[in-house]
Amino acid sequence: MEEAVWGSDHGWLPEVLERELAGPGDPCVVVAVEAPDGEVVCASWVRFHDGTDFASLWGGSTLAPWRGLGIYRATVAHRARLAAARGHRYLQVDATDESRPILTRLGLVAVATTTPYVWRPGRA
Repeated sequence: MEEAVWGSDHGWLPEVLERELAGPGDPCVVVAVEAPDGEVVCASWVRFHDGTDFASLWGGSTLAPWRGLGIYRATVAHRARLAAARGHRYLQVDATDESRPILTRLGLVAVATTTPYVWRPGRA
């Protein structure tokens, strides 16, 4: 599903999430939304950063035909409730331009921006 959404190889993702779910380290919960036929149409996860007031939201990918139906919004709200129930006061999200308006409507406030870079060893 992630590969269909992003158009790139995400073969590494299941192993990473399995490792995180098994621990050690900060706890993680994966949320998947299935269509009536069992197809996963949205997936996301939340990491609870133990010993801090922070949880972080990751994934949040929805297949194109299922966008605009409130599925992503519902997964954000669900993960926020999970974080609050564990005592985390703040959420960290690296959002795309498409997600930002939804997050804002849910009450999240942008406090900083990041610019991703790809490091290529050997280049000066």
